This record gives sequence, C-alpha cells and structure tokens, in this order.
Amino acid sequence: MRLRALLDTEALGLRLLGGEDELDRSVRGVMTTDLRDPSRYLSGGELVLTGLAWRRDASDSEPFVRLLTNAGVAGLAAGEAELGAVPDDLVEACLRNRLPLFAVNETVAFATITEHVVRQVSGERAGDLAAVVDRHRRLMTSGPAGGGPEVVLDLLTSDLDLRAWVLSPTGRQIAGAGEALPPRVGARLAGLHLAATRTGRPGPHPAEVDGTAYSLFPIRNTGRAALPVPSPDVRESVLSDWLLAVAADAGDWPAARLDLLQGVTQLIAVERDRRDAARAVRRRLAQEVLELVQTGAAPAEIAARLRVAAPVLLPGLGTAPHWQVVVARVEWTREDTAQPAGRAAQALLEEILVDPAVTGPDSADRIAVAYAGEEAVALVPLTALASRPPEEAGASAESADQDQPEAALHADALLDAVREPLSAGLGDDGRLTLGVSAAVHSAEG
Repeated sequence: MRLRALLDTEALGLRLLGGEDELDRSVRGVMTTDLRDPSRYLSGGELVLTGLAWRRDASDSEPFVRLLTNAGVAGLAAGEAELGAVPDDLVEACLRNRLPLFAVNETVAFATITEHVVRQVSGERAGDLAAVVDRHRRLMTSGPAGGGPEVVLDLLTSDLDLRAWVLSPTGRQIAGAGEALPPRVGARLAGLHLAATRTGRPGPHPAEVDGTAYSLFPIRNTGRAALPVPSPDVRESVLSDWLLAVAADAGDWPAARLDLLQGVTQLIAVERDRRDAARAVRRRLAQEVLELVQTGAAPAEIAARLRVAAPVLLPGLGTAPHWQVVVARVEWTREDTAQPAGRAAQALLEEILVDPAVTGPDSADRIAVAYAGEEAVALVPLTALASRPPEEAGASAESADQDQPEAALHADALLDAVREPLSAGLGDDGRLTLGVSAAVHSAEG
C-alpha cells in the first residue's frame, strides 16, 4: 500500500506535517519504537510509529531522522498523547531529510494503525480470504445459496478494509458493501473504465475521482472471463460489461491480492450470467413482437402478442398497460466489427431503461428488449398509467394519445442520464441513437 492511502483513511487519525511529495512511497510493514537507534530492527519500507520518548531535547531529532532515512523507512508517525504537538525540530529534520512525517491524534491507538497496515500488506490474509471467495463462488455456481455478490463485498470490507462496488457500464450501482457510491462518482468511474477498456489494456485500471484513488476491474461473462484481454472486437463487449470499483490503488498490490480480486470478478460474473438467463423469456417476447412488426402483421395480431407479454412483465396487474417502444442503434465508423452491433445495443438499452436510482436487483424485469442487425427494440410498459382505474387511465384507443402517462419516457432525458460514461465507451468511432415512440395501448396494436 502507499502512504497516501493511510492519509485518506480518516479512522487512523493521521495528519500530514511534511513530505507531501513523497506520499507515493510503498509501505511494506509497520514498527513501533521509542529506541534512540532502532535501525538494527528495520529492513526498509516500514511506517515507524513513535511516542517520542527517545527525544530529550531538540538536538536529538536530526540523528534519529537520519537513522530512519538511511534504513529506508517509508515514513514516520509521531503520537501526540504524551508530549502534545509534534516538536518543530522534528518537523524540520524530516523536511531536510525528505522523510514524510505524520502526527497521530491522541485518541488513536498505535495498535489501530498497526492492524490496518498489516491487513493491507499481508499476503497470508488475502490468501485466506481467497479461499472463502472460492467457496462462495462454488455456492453461487450451483445456486443462489451463496447470498449474492454483496456477501463477498462485505468480506472485502471486513477482512481487508477494501470498499468495493459493482457498477454497470453506465455507472449504476448493482451491488456494494456499506455506504452507496454517489451516482456522479459511479458515472465518472464507468466512463474512465470504458475509456481504458477500449484501448485493450488488461485491468485493473487506475482511476481518481475527487482525490480518491480507485482500481477498476472488468467483469466479463463466464464465456470471456478466462481471457486476459477483451474479445477481439472490444467494442462489442465494452458497452455491456460490468466493473468492480475498489477504493484503493492496486498498483503495488502483491500477486495474492490481485488474484483474490480476479476471483471476486469471476464470482460476480456468475451472478451476471444468472440475470441474463432470467431475461431470456422477456427477450423472446420482444423478439416475437419485433418480427410481427417487421413482417407487416395485422394490428390485431400484434395487440394479442402484447396482451401475452403484459402478465409476464407485470404479474398481478390484471390490465393491459400502455406501452412505449424505444429503439437504440449503435453505429461504428469503422466497418470491422466481429459481432453484430445489435447485441451490444440490446445490453446497453436494457441498462439505460433501468431506473438510475435503483440499486441491487434492478427494474429491468419489466422491460423486454430484442435486437436485429444494428438495432435493439424495447417494449416498456408504462405502469403509472396502467395502475390507474380504467375510467382514469383512458384505456380506449381514441384517448391514448390525449392521456399520456406521467411516466412516459423521453429520448433526451435517457441520453442525458448516461451521456458521460457512454461518450467514453463509444469514443470517436461510435454513435448511439435513441428513438422513443408515443405511448400506445395494447388494444391498438
């Protein structure tokens, strides 16, 4: 881990007194000492904690700091519990020797800092947790008994002090442990992830938002999870893959911890596959309606198919809802795509139509999306109108145009909600177009 990460952890009560330019130093251990010469017990890379009992007067600071510098320690943290404020002579000595110096609040025990550092740098702890993750992955593969990705994200927080969130390509939070990630931050991280993925570089990708460092791990379905890089047509997958955002800089992590996080992404990919399988019936309904429209079927036949879709998408509603049709088209300026753009448009449209305020299990179970060629077509039931009594809903074909539901979708609003991340994902060689119909009643076809 890096010194900067310690400073960003509020619970540790550290205050920087000098050495801001050295905060990218790696911390490989921690030592607590009040010896005047602790160098024989140092191997380099430690964060040294001291209560300053070795200091008798101002002349002691310079020799002590030089010993630490020559031993190659990462930084020095001085407690304020015994002597109050850290002496100026120690601050000046650390500045002269380019040794980062922190003050430790009197309310924070050295043991708290020690435990946090050990947790972060211990490969054994990561290996133990990796075994737990592997068991959990097997549970999820055989059924839902494992409890979903939230359980593993909770383990990362409790055992390794790692905060992590699963995000969609648009930045919507799908799963997380503890405090939810602000939507603006999620959208920003998704955009940075998409931009990095388009280059073909393997993850994790470093990112920073509002001064906080993140590491972004791609989550691909199990058919592509074993690949070190995205599929040959990176543009086909970049708009549909989830990502795992971890609030930490993984640049100096040991191999054991990186392997652990890769295992977590594979576990979450199982959940992604399960959700995709659950959408199969809804996709088939949409495909049937799309084929009827494309072949010029009679309105009555289309209306009958919509009535079949209603109880699947809106179980227990009891009435045929109003619908909107949303069309998405993904176009690339280069004509070398290995996969139909419609597949990417389908996954993307399913995500765009989910309420961005929804976390966890999403509201896509009320949306049916099909694709053909470069286009995806969604059937969206407008439940705000459908849930009203028939006399208020204006259910007749004649009144449908006059009585638009309050929940009607608008293309501009849909695009605005996902513009930042998708601009990064499409880049200069891609374009997304959305079209939204007026609300229609199933009786009209």
